[in-house]
Amino acid sequence: MLIESFNQLAPMTVLTTALAAFAFFFVADLIYALDHYLVHHDRERYKVTHGRHHRRYNGKKDAPQLDAYELSTYTTAAVVSWLLMSVLSLFTGNWGFLLGAVLKYAHTLLFHLYQHGWWGAVPLRKQKLGAPKRTWLLASAKYHAFHHSHPDDAVFTYSESWAGFDRILEWAHPWLVKLTKDGRAHVRTDHRDPTDDHHDDTSAGGADDAAEAR
Repeated sequence: MLIESFNQLAPMTVLTTALAAFAFFFVADLIYALDHYLVHHDRERYKVTHGRHHRRYNGKKDAPQLDAYELSTYTTAAVVSWLLMSVLSLFTGNWGFLLGAVLKYAHTLLFHLYQHGWWGAVPLRKQKLGAPKRTWLLASAKYHAFHHSHPDDAVFTYSESWAGFDRILEWAHPWLVKLTKDGRAHVRTDHRDPTDDHHDDTSAGGADDAAEAR
């Protein structure tokens, strides 16, 4: 009875299905960008998780573009989203939520291959791709590559798909960074200050950048 009531409230049409799928994409991208920002401001978590990703793509290409660890990480997150969106779709009668979760998984894998297409025999820093412009459009391969070589630059490049989230994070950074684990522990200060003596030591990505540069 309860499920039938929800189904009557939200009859599924092409438009509502598309809107539900888009809503999932938007929220998933927002969560990704925010979590990406937070892991770069959590020294301990960065070392045991995300740091591997930066070390891998800052060196010469010596493995498949998408390895088993990354595929497992993406797939685990996808399965969780599928289960949650299945329940939401069942209660609302709008299967666009589940469709969005499935398409988002495919998008993540394809976008990963596209955004890391620059990975090759020449180390990233030696490619001298240059800093990207601040944009509200999609995050290009060059945009993402700059994140790997300069994760603590003033131009934020945390987003997976829509670079607009980075512009919002830049605006929120002065107060948001105080809520991060590193910020609360006073391990680091605003990483946009080039005179910060602790920048290279406390930046989650700094150590990897220094090692790659050597």
